[in-house]
This record gives sequence, structure tokens and C-alpha cells, in this order.
Amino acid sequence: MKRHTAILGGIVALLAALAIGFFIGRWTGRPSAGPADVGSGAATQRVYTCSMHPQVRLDKPGKCPICEMPLIPASAAQSPGGAPPALTLSDQALAMASVETTLVAYRELSHHLRAVGKIQYNEPSLATVTARVDGYAEKLFVNVTGVNIKAGDHLVEVYSPDLMIAQHELLIAVRDGASGPLVESSKVKLRNWGLTEKQIDDLITSRKIGDRVTLYSPITGTVIEKMIVENSAFKAGEALYRIANLDTVWVYLDIYEFDLAWVRYGQEVELTTESYPGQVFTGMVTFVEPVLNEETRTIRVPVHVENKRHALKPGMYVSAIVKATLGPDGEAAPTGIEGKFTCPMHPQVVKDDVGLCPMCNMPLEQIPSGGVHEAPTQAPADRYACPMKCEGDKTYDGPGNCPVCHMNLDEIDPPAPPDKTKQEGLLAVPVSAVLDSGTRKIVYVEKGRGTFESREVVLGPRSGGYFPVLKGLAEGERVVTRGGFLIDSQFQITGHPSLYYPGGLHATVGHQHGGTGDTPDTETPTRQPAVEEPTVPPAGGHKH
Repeated sequence: MKRHTAILGGIVALLAALAIGFFIGRWTGRPSAGPADVGSGAATQRVYTCSMHPQVRLDKPGKCPICEMPLIPASAAQSPGGAPPALTLSDQALAMASVETTLVAYRELSHHLRAVGKIQYNEPSLATVTARVDGYAEKLFVNVTGVNIKAGDHLVEVYSPDLMIAQHELLIAVRDGASGPLVESSKVKLRNWGLTEKQIDDLITSRKIGDRVTLYSPITGTVIEKMIVENSAFKAGEALYRIANLDTVWVYLDIYEFDLAWVRYGQEVELTTESYPGQVFTGMVTFVEPVLNEETRTIRVPVHVENKRHALKPGMYVSAIVKATLGPDGEAAPTGIEGKFTCPMHPQVVKDDVGLCPMCNMPLEQIPSGGVHEAPTQAPADRYACPMKCEGDKTYDGPGNCPVCHMNLDEIDPPAPPDKTKQEGLLAVPVSAVLDSGTRKIVYVEKGRGTFESREVVLGPRSGGYFPVLKGLAEGERVVTRGGFLIDSQFQITGHPSLYYPGGLHATVGHQHGGTGDTPDTETPTRQPAVEEPTVPPAGGHKH
């Protein structure tokens, strides 16, 4: 009885192996290898794998050590001439997998980057009114936080013994007809202690020392903080008021690091607030802060906003839209301010002509085409050649005479840089065409009817339903946009390079669970999880 059972089990296993071989032949469009092929005079040793566990690679037929399914022959996955390995599927397999392809073409890629931010003071507009001497605040003219003042408005009336002594010294010097340097030094002391030029002139004219001195605001702005009260004493160096000019404000946007490629100096930003529904404010990206917040994984981007009506209040939250277009290099395209002039210390200052910064008087610098932080491109060196072409196309670094005919060398035009703008837009593929393992991205390219090869690509930031292709594809090629994972599973089963096995699954002694491909130039983990991609069995097939 046991013998009959063993014979019957062997017959069932043989029939199952023949059936699976028949189905594999139908899927790949090639006849399956029968038992007669094993041990033939082929140069390459036959390798067997499991259709459910393609990481299993054995040099003998048998059963899968994981699921005990019969092993099937695997392809050597090598193409002649070093070409990328390709795999051909039958028309029936293409229809069952619902494979769809699309052309790789140039497209205009733009993106509306949405972000949130908070309104803050324009940092260069902040100022502090500080006491220069010890004294007492006898009367406060500005006694409420939030009032608007102008440069020259009175702030506080103080009594200070030090100021009275300094005034007396000036009057003595003027009365005694002292030399110019002594009078000037007395004026400088009063000026440094907070008196205006008019107050000093009035003192010399009236020859009267007042026991109370009025301090005036040095700038125009809004009082955002008052640190003194009436009839209180203060010491030299203590802050009395903090003033901010709210005619301009900064909006700090929080940009995630994966969106940073869309941000560029000089971009226009649209801002909306809950306080003014339906009203849109505009600003300009001034720069990108050099430090990433490790907790939120965001980078702060200050946006300079004109605020003449003082509608935007520091502390408000805003929603922002940064409208960007990708350039040929996969980064945000130029914004239009390239070639203009800006101040290295105040990037919000943008002028059409060279000159001095209105805020710090530094010479303005020209904005390079690559952005505010990119060094200008150096011009190519001059080259010279013989007009008689004595030495062919040979060129020389400087002017002189030809060493053969002794004629004067002619200056030649430098080669023009490649024009990246001949094509409108960027080479792009649909998002559905890209298979991403986390460490590499591939697409499947159709080389002919039913014939596909895997291609590793370098992509730019996603724009809607497309990825810009920086490397790996050419215009006019067709890529798989539907059925890519099913094709990838067949590449794995047959030993071809695939998404998780860049070098393919090669023959090994015994079997490996989660083996890696033999790819010296590609970093692969030492142990890979078993990847079970869904496969579409032919009609009438069985499921495990």
C-alpha cells in the first residue's frame, strides 16, 4: 500500500511540474524546458527557482524548500553584447496583465507649493531707545505701548545730574572763549548722551541750563514695548522703549526639506489670512535659512512683505502659495531678478542699477543667474589658432606666432555652452511608471512589441502626476505605466535584474532565502526580505 501511495504521489508531482512549465511557457511566450533539456550540452548550467519565491535558486529540479511547490527552470538573464537584459511577454500575457505604456516627452512642470507661516517683525527695522546716563523719568510723553511715532517725536522728559554737569562744561568753554577742540569735545559728549543737535545749539544761544532734558525718538515706527514708568529711576544702559517699523514685515514660512527644490530667491509668494478673507497679500522670498529644524524637518524661509496700511500684525498666521516652475536642472526656474543688484546684508533690497544699499551703504552686488548664493560663472579663457591651419585644429592659450608658418595667431570664439532651453519644459514620466524600492527607482521601457527592459532613473521633485527625468531616459521612448509590478515579478522569477535585485538572482550552491544580486557597483543589503509580487496566473491556473 505504501509503495502504491509513493508511486501515485510521484505521478501527481510530475504532472504538476509539467503543468507549471506549460503555464510559464504561455506567460513568457516561449516553450518551457522539459526534462530532456536538463543535462544537455548547453554552456550555461540550468538554474531552477520557485514561482512564488524567486529568491530560491537551485541547480537541480525539486521542490521549493519554503512552500514545497515544484521548481521551474529560470533564465540566465543575460543579453548579448552587454545590452540591458530584456524579457518578452506574449500577447496573451500582456492582455492579462493589462499592460499600458506611454511616450516619454517634454512637459512644462510647475507646482503651487502650499505652506503655512507666521508674521514677524522686519528684523532690520527693530530699534531700542536706551538710556545713556543715569537719571529719573519725570514725565512720559509716550506712555502707551502700540502708539505710532515718527523720528524726532519726544519720548520722555528726564532729570539727570550728569547731563546738567555736561551742559555746564559746554557753557564754560563757550564763555571763556576756549579753543575749538574743547568746545567740540563738550558737544560730542552731549550728543552721545542723547541730546539732539538743535538742543545743543539752543543751549549755546540761550546760555541757560535746564534741569529737565527731553529725549527724542531716533526712528519712525511703532512702540512695541515700554520698559519704564513715570517718576522711576533708570541706569545708563537700560532699555527704555523698543520700536519697530511695521511698514514692512517678514513672514517666516516652514518649508519641508523635500519641497526645498521648489523655493528660490526672488520668488513671488501669495499670502492669505483669516483676518482678511478674500484679500491676497504678496511678498518676495528673501533667502533660505541655513539650518534645518530637526524636530519638524522644516526650514524657515523669510518672505519680505510691504505693509503700508499695517494690516498684517506680527504674530498672525498666514497661508502661503509659492508658484514655481522647474528649470532644466530640476530646480526652481529663474524668477526674473537675475542680473539685478542686491545688498549682501539686506537681500530684500533689489535695484535695477549698481549703487549703494539704502540701509547700510554697502556697494550692491549683481545677482547671478544661478541664484543669490551661487558664484558667477567664469568666462572661458581666450583661445588662439593659426589661420592657415598648419597644425589642424590645435589652439593656443595666448596670442603669438604659429610655430610652423610664423603667421600671427587669430583669436577664436569660445565654444558656446549647451543650450538647455531648446526644448520647452522638462523630460517627464508619469508617476505610475516609476517603481521605487526606497534606495533606487526604475521604470520598464518597451523595446518592441511585448519586449521590456528595466532602466534605473534619476528623478527630480514630483510635480502633480509627473516626475522630471534628470538621467536614464530619452525622448520618444515608451515606458510602462500600468502592469509594471507584474512585469517586475516576471523579471524576478526568470532571474533578470529587477527592482529589489539590481544584479538579478544568480545560480548558487544550495538555496538562499533573501539572497542578493552580484552587483559590485550597487549597494544592496546583506539580507533582503522575501518579496512576493503578485503574478497573474493563466486561465484555469491554481492558487496557493
